[in-house]
Amino acid sequence: MPSKLNTLLDQRLGLNDLPVVGPVSAGYLRAYVAAAVPPQATEYQVNQMMTRVANMMPSPRGLTREQADERMMLYRRTLSRHALPDLQAAFDVILRQCRFFPTVAEIEEIVAPIRAKRMARANRASMIIMKHEREWKEPQPLLTADEAARLGRILASPLAGDGEQR
Repeated sequence: MPSKLNTLLDQRLGLNDLPVVGPVSAGYLRAYVAAAVPPQATEYQVNQMMTRVANMMPSPRGLTREQADERMMLYRRTLSRHALPDLQAAFDVILRQCRFFPTVAEIEEIVAPIRAKRMARANRASMIIMKHEREWKEPQPLLTADEAARLGRILASPLAGDGEQR
């Protein structure tokens, strides 16, 4: 997507303030909206992310193997409802900022603004597409064919009539 459109999607503009884009830009935005619904994370993918975090952070003490398995199953089941890119971005934040293994609630708090930004951009793109479909009109020529021919004749002999009057 062109950088101008990308920047436009990050701006918080109302419908009246959004520009009317042409068909090429509308095509880019349609493709963006179609791709803005990413796949959900599978339990296997969540497990991989959780394992990566668990290997980097101290694990809780005193958990039996059954309790640890139950805990991981709950994490997998709960977090697999999120979009994969949102979870991947959240786990990158977790690795950089968390000192201890996060709870599901903490992970949900990290995912929420990531998801919100993705959804806001997709909604803004949809609004721009809607505005394009309602308001865009094919540019009209400034001159008709007859006016252009007459102007051409005038410009071809600009001083023809003025020389006799001087």
